[in-house]
Amino acid sequence: MKIIYLLLLALSLLNPAKAQGTEPSLPASIEPRSTTLTLEQCITLALENQPVLRQSVLQKQVADNTVEQTRKSQLPVISALTNQGMNFGRNVDPYTNGITNAQIATSNAGLGVNWTVFNGFQLKNNLLQQSLIAQASQFDVAAIKNSLTLNTLLAYLQVLSAQDLLTASAVQVSVAQAQVERTEKLVKMGTVAPFNLYDAKSQLAIDDMQQVQAKTNLNAALLALLQVLNLPATTPLELVRLSDTMSSMQSGLADAHHLYSQARTFMPEVLAADLRTKAAQKGIDLAKGIAYPSVTLTANWGTSFSSAARQNVFGTDMIEQTTTGFVDVAGQSYPVRVLAPASSAERIGYFHQLDNNQYKSVGVSIRIPILNGFQVRYRTTNARLQQQLAESQAEGVRRNLRQAIDQAVNQLENATDRYNALNRQVSALTQSFNAAEARYNAGLLNAVDYNLAKSNIDRASINLIQLHYETILREKIVDFYKRGEL
Repeated sequence: MKIIYLLLLALSLLNPAKAQGTEPSLPASIEPRSTTLTLEQCITLALENQPVLRQSVLQKQVADNTVEQTRKSQLPVISALTNQGMNFGRNVDPYTNGITNAQIATSNAGLGVNWTVFNGFQLKNNLLQQSLIAQASQFDVAAIKNSLTLNTLLAYLQVLSAQDLLTASAVQVSVAQAQVERTEKLVKMGTVAPFNLYDAKSQLAIDDMQQVQAKTNLNAALLALLQVLNLPATTPLELVRLSDTMSSMQSGLADAHHLYSQARTFMPEVLAADLRTKAAQKGIDLAKGIAYPSVTLTANWGTSFSSAARQNVFGTDMIEQTTTGFVDVAGQSYPVRVLAPASSAERIGYFHQLDNNQYKSVGVSIRIPILNGFQVRYRTTNARLQQQLAESQAEGVRRNLRQAIDQAVNQLENATDRYNALNRQVSALTQSFNAAEARYNAGLLNAVDYNLAKSNIDRASINLIQLHYETILREKIVDFYKRGEL
């Protein structure tokens, strides 16, 4: 039994590459996980379920819509108007401009065109600025995807590490339990003192507690992964083991500068910051455009109707009418009378009025700014400050990327060296433990020294598991900066 447990311990800890390809044997107390996901599937779920990505996509759509709105704003503005009215009491006759007390119905219709031909290239520069902002928002979406991808990778590896640590804890408990059983037999045989049994049971209790803590850590890691995936905490989950892709990195920090030179050409946060800097530069041109003249073309057409409009209609009958003239006959003044055809006032038809009352106009408006409260100066100054701020923010993004790459390369090199050294240490401690156990069973070693040897191998084995996944994480992060994807 002792040989079996030690063989399990050696296989699971000294050969992590082999353990990576198989599912660990979890204690029976661990709930079975029915939903099996790969790392790629977890990343896809995180990208689909996280609201922060959906919000970023919506912001990009808003930016795209603003670009289209700005582009269409360069077209002429065409507007039509019409109104119907009814005037009561004393008012002005819109047909004769005279005062009347009659009820008058009015109607107007018109069509106007207004087209800004030139305004200091503000429309053009505004379109270019909004286009740059829209392109930056697209890279913002990619940056959030990268962040979610790395968070999912970290949570995924933490679960795998917790599973392996729980497996190692189960093996340690099994070894401690077997040692208690052997010590009980040796005490009954009188080979060892009874206090050795107490020490063995104490070690078993310690290993039991470590197993409980390992199970707690696994549950916490699973919950963290489910939260990254935005899934309910009760979702059953099982992860596919990663193949061992660890490789020793010899170039170290010497490659960090070259890696940064490549990464800055495709990392979305850098590209977005550069585009916002260019957009801020267009803001300066926009501010200067206020000082230029603006040219606007206008064209209008309209017509009107009034119920008070009348027209004279002449008949065939002749009637005598007194004129304003007078003649003198024998010193007597007589008014002049003439015969004129009889006439009457008739209402002018609605459509006839609309046809007769049309008016048209075409004009060119030139607005030359002379003094506008120094708005050009202040807006230009603010635009330059915004440009400097955007440049500073872009420089900060590039600096953060360079520091992150330097740190990632350095951490990978350190993790690789530590992993190789710790792997050799576990191998040596395993041989030491085997020798200590043999001497203990022969009565040549006390329980304290035996437990010390066991604690050393247990602690080193746990550290090896943790460092193994840390090295995988560091290697994938460096690889991410090389290609821009996992």
